[in-house]
Amino acid sequence: MRILYASIPAWGHALPVLPGLAELRERGHEVRMLASAGFEREVAAHVEAIAYHSPMDDPANPVDLADMGAVLPTLLAEARSAFAALSAQQRPDLPDVVVADVLSMAGWLYAHAVGLPLVRVWPVFASNSEFSLHTDYASRHDDESSTAAFFGAAAEFLAEVGLASVPPERFFDNEADHNIALYPREVQPRGETFDDRFSFVRPCVRPPEESADLAWLRGDGPLVAVTLGTVFTHNVDFFRACVAGVDRLGWRAAVAAGPTLTRADLGPVSERVVLRSRLPMIDTLRHASVLVSHGGLTSALEALVHGVPVVVAPQIGEQRAVADRVEALGVGVRLREPVTPESVAEQVGAVAADRGMAARVADLRTRLVDGHPGAEFADALEMAVL
Repeated sequence: MRILYASIPAWGHALPVLPGLAELRERGHEVRMLASAGFEREVAAHVEAIAYHSPMDDPANPVDLADMGAVLPTLLAEARSAFAALSAQQRPDLPDVVVADVLSMAGWLYAHAVGLPLVRVWPVFASNSEFSLHTDYASRHDDESSTAAFFGAAAEFLAEVGLASVPPERFFDNEADHNIALYPREVQPRGETFDDRFSFVRPCVRPPEESADLAWLRGDGPLVAVTLGTVFTHNVDFFRACVAGVDRLGWRAAVAAGPTLTRADLGPVSERVVLRSRLPMIDTLRHASVLVSHGGLTSALEALVHGVPVVVAPQIGEQRAVADRVEALGVGVRLREPVTPESVAEQVGAVAADRGMAARVADLRTRLVDGHPGAEFADALEMAVL
């Protein structure tokens, strides 16, 4: 097959599929994937990258996901740029299938424009008539003016590309005949209600980075990994509380603090702390005792795959859903508010000492880990199309 993959420039969306796409390439399929500047190197190491400029790929100016007045125009600008890149491909033959991240507006639109089958990929919890992040967890905060402005601009864009007959409301329509969720059904809220249009697969686990930090990560004493992903790194108070809380335990901390936060911003920091703009997360989790995270589903799954329980400090709706599911499965807890050094030390210490939780994490890990990472994803895609 000729497979075209459309994602968005967010690590929690782009990274989880790369082992699966690489597996498809190993099976003899031709695989290409959209990749903006910050992702091109990583993507090109696995499959053929389609380079494009993305307005979302600017670490110094992250979009506030709670501000729909800013998010919606950015998503539409991303769709414009990505759609142009997909449409500009000079190939003698069209792809056989478009595979699109659920947030890639350009992916489904390109498939519609050229009449190709579409497979949607869900690195976040999937939605159907029984469960929706948007309605159950208010993961979108549209107001009347921002929504109207978006639909007006989307209608102009559709007319420009010759698709004026497509209602702009379809930009929020997640329905597809074939869907692949990047986690087992038991992880999905109301998982029993999803029909055979949805395939639930074990996570496509990335290999270790073998980074320069590996020797430190292997050091003595318990290690806590701390991250708020790539969007919420402006939360200095959170990082201060986590570093001070881990220090109270006398443990080590590896902190993914984003592109702007420095050690000086955190106040006095001991030598037991490593601060990086972006952690080698797989290397870190292989040696961590606990992950303190915003609750991105990819981050949580990567921790659980490596047998690491999760302490979740959700920042937005979909992360509250992850926190609820982690607690329901008994493999982590939600970090209590307010986040203080005392609460961090108490909860991280309790999670690390909880033998029942350790047993549940180990049990879930056996069902998450595939001996051939990405194989189930590749199987699901082949079955959906061939």
